[in-house]
Amino acid sequence: MQTEAWKEMISEQEATACCCSLLERTSSHNFIDHHGLVEEKKGRQHIEDISTEEIALMETSDILFPSPIAGSHSHMMEQSNVRHRQLSSFAHLIFRSRLLIGLVILFSAGTIYFASSVEAAGIDLGVTAQKAWDSVLNKADAQTKLTLKQAYEKVGNWKTQEQAWEQKIKTLHAANTAELERLRVEIRQTDDAKVATLAEKVKQTQARYEPLFALYSSVNRQLDAAKAIKNKEWSAAIRTQAETLRPVVKLAREDIRIKKKELAEARKRKSAEIKRLRAMLAGADSAKKQIQTAKKQASLAKERYSKALQQFKQSTKQSQTSRVLSSLNTLASAAEKWAGTKQSIHTLEQNVSTTYVKVRQEIAKRPK
Repeated sequence: MQTEAWKEMISEQEATACCCSLLERTSSHNFIDHHGLVEEKKGRQHIEDISTEEIALMETSDILFPSPIAGSHSHMMEQSNVRHRQLSSFAHLIFRSRLLIGLVILFSAGTIYFASSVEAAGIDLGVTAQKAWDSVLNKADAQTKLTLKQAYEKVGNWKTQEQAWEQKIKTLHAANTAELERLRVEIRQTDDAKVATLAEKVKQTQARYEPLFALYSSVNRQLDAAKAIKNKEWSAAIRTQAETLRPVVKLAREDIRIKKKELAEARKRKSAEIKRLRAMLAGADSAKKQIQTAKKQASLAKERYSKALQQFKQSTKQSQTSRVLSSLNTLASAAEKWAGTKQSIHTLEQNVSTTYVKVRQEIAKRPK
């Protein structure tokens, strides 16, 4: 019975090994090239280890399920059958679990490798150019093939960096643009509340003293009338009233003058502060001009990259390895230059952002 169970398990293991081998072949030739024979040997060793463990498990079955010392022969055979069925189910469960884990690990490793390869590629060749490139690789010897792949990956890495910098530039530029608009509004509104409060005080003060000024004007008109008719008694009475009101009116006018002076000074400070903050904001103009220059350099670098890419595609059609490698090196240099200009633009955008942060801090420090 043990021999039959062993044969059954060996058959399952052979089928599983075939399944694993088929999965390895269908994953991709790139995966095999990357991992080489080492991973294949590890997979075979894993199957052999499982087989060894199952054999050991079956050999210890007598210990796990001991045969009865006494009883009929048929009873002993029945117990032996039950024992082997239990052993077979237990072994199948362990084997299938390990097989599932192994397949998941194998598939995950392949997926991770191919994802990283695609991400590193970063070069859009098109169907025709891709076939020509694959043909060049297939015709090259092992060392040349490795050199070509390394040069190709180098181009892809620089192209990937260029795309990453471009995305960072867009994000940071959008943030800087929005912050600039907010800062302009806040600078324009500098000390608005203070000025409005002082202006309201002037208005209220003038309104409060308006009856006094009206009375004083009326008394003066009466005094002029009394003088005109040469009425001494009336003139004396009106003059006394006017002299009484005169210092009060003078104090009222002084109060209004002080309030207006405070308002004028506040408006002056507001203008000076707006001018100062706008000057700080203009500190980003230098970086913005440099960004425009860097963008022109990036456009030129992009053109050089496009031309180098066309040369690379042409060289792959000619299937001359030396020219393909030379064009790849030229393409890598162009991609590096392109990525470098994008990095410079991002650095300049960071300088703009730093300026805006300083202006924001100055606004925040001002008393509300």
